[in-house]
Amino acid sequence: MTTGAPGQPSLRLVPRADTTTPSASPRWREDAACIGLDTELFFPVGYDVESTETPRRVCRGCPVRAECLADVLAVEDPARRFGISGGTTPSERRVLHRAGLTFSTPAIGGDVA
Repeated sequence: MTTGAPGQPSLRLVPRADTTTPSASPRWREDAACIGLDTELFFPVGYDVESTETPRRVCRGCPVRAECLADVLAVEDPARRFGISGGTTPSERRVLHRAGLTFSTPAIGGDVA
């Protein structure tokens, strides 16, 4: 975790070398572990441990999980959070938002430190 504005934490998610910022290019989706799976799997009726275990298992093994999470946090309407994205539930993403975390990605070839 790095420091953003004074008093505000900032989390930097670094994209793989073959992508640009998550919201600028959807190419990361081509490598997502959920490709071809029924999308209903990621929208459980309840968000208890049992109903979220399968989609979270898929996300845990996903090579582009960070890009997915950064993308959903960049575009999702905070008043309308649904589904499991980037391995997180709507309430977990709400906590990230309330904590004031900002998600940024450096330019490819830029300083990652």
